Parts: sequence; C-alpha cells; structure tokens
Amino acid sequence: MSYLFIIDEACSLNIPKDTSVQLIKEFINQKKDVYCCEIHNLSIDNGMRGNVLCSLINSIGTQINLAEQKMVLASKFKKIFVRKDPPFNQAYLNLTFILDHIKMEGVEVINDGASLRNHNEKLSILQFNDIISPTIVSSSTEMLKNFIGEHKKVILKPIDGMAGNGIFMVTSSDQNMNVILETMISDTNQLVMAQKFIPEVKYGDKRIILIDGEPLPYALARIPQNNEIRANLAKGGKGIIKKLSENDMVIVAAIKPYLRKNNFRFVGIDVIGNYLTEINVTSPTGLVEIQNQAEVNFSKSIVDALS
Repeated sequence: MSYLFIIDEACSLNIPKDTSVQLIKEFINQKKDVYCCEIHNLSIDNGMRGNVLCSLINSIGTQINLAEQKMVLASKFKKIFVRKDPPFNQAYLNLTFILDHIKMEGVEVINDGASLRNHNEKLSILQFNDIISPTIVSSSTEMLKNFIGEHKKVILKPIDGMAGNGIFMVTSSDQNMNVILETMISDTNQLVMAQKFIPEVKYGDKRIILIDGEPLPYALARIPQNNEIRANLAKGGKGIIKKLSENDMVIVAAIKPYLRKNNFRFVGIDVIGNYLTEINVTSPTGLVEIQNQAEVNFSKSIVDALS
C-alpha cells in the first residue's frame, strides 16, 4: 500500500523547514511509497471511483524529485494526508467533497474531509469559552468598536487567514481604527474576529502539535521580534522550544474530546499565556523546529502512529 500527500506545488515548499517535507522524508526512510498531488488533481470517474493524478516521490534532497505523473485509483492508497495550506476557498471546499467520496471507498483521510469542511481554525475556539481570551466575531463596525472601547487593546483577525496575514492590533484611541475596520470588513461584509490583546505574547505564541489528541512534549514558542506584534515565523518571529506547562496540559485536555470526536488526528494548537487562540487542522507546522532543537526524531513517532 502507498500513501498520498495533497500539498501545494512541490517546487514551492521550503525543503529544510516544511513539516510535510519532513514527514515525507520519514515515510521514505521507512521504505514506504509516497505520492503527491495538488488539490485540482483529484477526480471521480464514471465508475464512481476516486482518481488521483499524482507523482511518486523518488527522493528529497535540495528539491523534491518526482517521477512522471500518472493516474492512480484513490483506493490504492492506504492513507491520504491533506497538507494544503489555506485559504479555505471554493477549490478547498470542493476537495473535501471528493475526499468524502474517497473515504467511502475505504481510504482513511488525515484530516477527515467532512471535519475539515465543518471546522474553521479561528472560529472553532469559541466553543471553549473558559480557555480563550475575551472574543467576538462580527462584521458590524459598531459592535467591533464597542469591543475595542471596552478592552482598550485588541487583535483583529480575518477568519480565513494564515501565517499572520491580515492581522492588526488596535487601541481604543487608534486614529486608524475606522480605515482598518473598513479594510477588513470591505464591501462584502467579511467577518472579523476581535480578541483582547494578550500581553504574554512577548514570551511566545506557542504551537503545540497533537497526534490523536496527545501532544508532543515540547511547544514551539514563536516570539515577536523588532516591535512586531505578530509572532509567526513567516513574519520574522523567533522560534524557541519549551516544555509544555501545566496550563498547556489543561488546554489539551479540554479540547481532546472535540478532536477525537471529529477524527482530527494531526493538529497544531496555538496558545498565548493561559489562552487557546487557534486550532489548526489544515496543514499544521512547527515540527522541524521542535525536533531540531529537542534533537529528537518526532517524525518517526508521528509516522508510526499515523501510517
């Protein structure tokens, strides 16, 4: 049996740092055949069978070396790993419908297509009110302004972004508040998530990787640099691993039943201070930095658990 990774264009991946690449390398080390494709390469034929136009990954050095593309029945794969980065747009939505069909053919999808479809990485935290910072979601300028006035310093996020894109910090006296809200909401009434600013971000926005609801023993604390409010590595944040705290384990325990109920087998949660800020299920990252600094091959245990 072979394995399939649904990824962004192979040549666009950062070979030394990409979590998907690290996992694929471990599959290859374990002598398992791994194929890759992009989201538009999946289809359903007139026999109602899932098909994938994909390439065998021959090796990974300074680049991903691929064999010639060929059409493969999806049922030939033991597991399919969905590792496509957001945005979660119409193409991504359509992918989840095809994955539903492939799942009915007996192929396990990680993470499950229907669960991906029903889960927003920002909005999902709202069901855990006891472990999140004061938060609202709205496209109402008045409601957002009132929230900013109440909490004085607030982080504003688009609900479909990633890597720190489109995030603003505003204060109740911010002269740019109106233009920021107008830009984020726009003419299409986009929803905005507003969260009370958590000052402990200066100690790191922690990424915790969970496999089947169980965390790796280290978090990657992403620390903002050069007066930047965003801690994301993509925005220049510095990543330092830290052992999980007692409060981290409280958060993990609180969300574990939800993750297991929805069959989220590979998850990356974000924690700032004592608060959960996101539940990432599309293509969680941070594995390379964690295992390099811990000097532990967590990729092996992850592949062993998920394959």
